[in-house]
Amino acid sequence: MYPASDGEQGMELFRRENPTIILTDINMPKISGIEILRIIKKVSPITQVIVCSGVGTTSDVIEALRLGAGDYLRKPLSTDLLIHTVIRCVERHDLILERIGRKENLEREVRERTAALTNTFYKTVKALGLLTEKRDPYTAGHQNRVALLAMGIGRKLGLTQRELEIIHVAGLLHDIGKVAVPVEILVRPSKLTTPEAQLMKEHPQVGYDIIKDIPFVESLGKDVSIIVLQHHERLDGSGYPGGLIDDESEFESKILGVSDVVEAMSSHRPYRPASDIAATKAEIAEGSGSLYSPECVDACLQLIEENNDDTQRLFEFLAKVGRNG
Repeated sequence: MYPASDGEQGMELFRRENPTIILTDINMPKISGIEILRIIKKVSPITQVIVCSGVGTTSDVIEALRLGAGDYLRKPLSTDLLIHTVIRCVERHDLILERIGRKENLEREVRERTAALTNTFYKTVKALGLLTEKRDPYTAGHQNRVALLAMGIGRKLGLTQRELEIIHVAGLLHDIGKVAVPVEILVRPSKLTTPEAQLMKEHPQVGYDIIKDIPFVESLGKDVSIIVLQHHERLDGSGYPGGLIDDESEFESKILGVSDVVEAMSSHRPYRPASDIAATKAEIAEGSGSLYSPECVDACLQLIEENNDDTQRLFEFLAKVGRNG
């Protein structure tokens, strides 16, 4: 028990000792019992405050109970009633703590299960993405690098973490439709014939067909399959497979389109060597506004220049940022 002669001393004792139960008169010197109750309930809602008075009015009783008093007792106090009230307040305090503990345990369990499901989800996405790369060693790592660059562009454009996650997943899966393309076409060291090139152009549609029934909306809030379908569309309608123009395609698809071009040009392919960074920058700069989204191009160019026009350094930087969240 910690007795106090006035409201200020009582508040000092409360802050120092953090008691389970406080008994206060309404008419306390310096700080009234009602004010003490109001302050304590703001600081510690579970602390039980018993208010008592010999001269309190009905409005005092109503106000005390409204503010969360454990009970209101009239003086002179009955010892039996006081003991009964204290026991009841202790039981209420313990019950609240038990409920809080159960809630925290439940929330922790939900967080742990959500984290496990999220981890499984991303492992599944990466496994799906590897299907294509296992068939074509020349593009190993392409989808991951495209995803990293797309996220880097997204950060420059101020996208939210959830929007970045959407782009990440779409990037990891954007070429999954190439599983339907014969290996001999994927690794052909020469120019493709017209029918072969047309077959290659079907990979966005095939990718869409493969993943369209995966419930991405439930996990991410957006249909990733649409972004995969549109990643080769261009602002002027010259892209494929739908020939969509500017505002007909998703913004994430526009980011992915720029990322895909930059990563592809900067990497070696069986039919051509990797382009130097100047040619890569010139390609997206010349296509800005006609083929590619100007804001996506500007963000990408900024990233490249911030990394000294060095693509290896750029992707190492993006990978590091990705690991750090």
